[in-house]
Amino acid sequence: MAKSYREKEKERRRAAVYKTATKILCNLGYEKASIRNIAEAMGMTKAGLYYYFESKEELLYQILDSYMNDLLAGIQKIRERISDPLSFIQECIRFQVNLYCQDQYRSKLIIHDENCLSGQYYRSLKEKQRSYLSFWKKGLEDYCKQNGIETPHLSVDVHFLVGMCNWTYQWYNARGEVKPDVLAQKISNIFFYGFKSSA
Repeated sequence: MAKSYREKEKERRRAAVYKTATKILCNLGYEKASIRNIAEAMGMTKAGLYYYFESKEELLYQILDSYMNDLLAGIQKIRERISDPLSFIQECIRFQVNLYCQDQYRSKLIIHDENCLSGQYYRSLKEKQRSYLSFWKKGLEDYCKQNGIETPHLSVDVHFLVGMCNWTYQWYNARGEVKPDVLAQKISNIFFYGFKSSA
């Protein structure tokens, strides 16, 4: 059934609210940002904003949950089309780096403010993060088996690799000399082959 104009307008308005809220929460931080800040930016009343979410914590959860859904959908697609372990990991790195460049606000929020969530919100987000990391872990495990490499600390290795991708936001400028795909290749080369190979 086709959506009515009213339903489409509600979805458009909701998307605008969440886009604005994401930027404000990222720039000010969850603790400092207020519903009033978001309402003023949207030209709405606080009561009007609560039509779209019940609390500031639910708002943060919806933003981070949607980000994790995008991460999971993206890495699942990579898994479906790439079976070679090294190629899979390299594509995951490229995906992670490019997603940061395209979606910097949610990428920063997931690192800095996920611990502001509590209860079921926190548990639900952590479960999706574990699911996401399991794809990386399986890919790295398969690579090590393929190449006869012992992996006594596989979880540490996986977090180290994903961390290399995540924390680029602290310093990386996608408009600089090193473009996202080049950065992704450098991360791959350093992790798998050492510093000399990344030059």
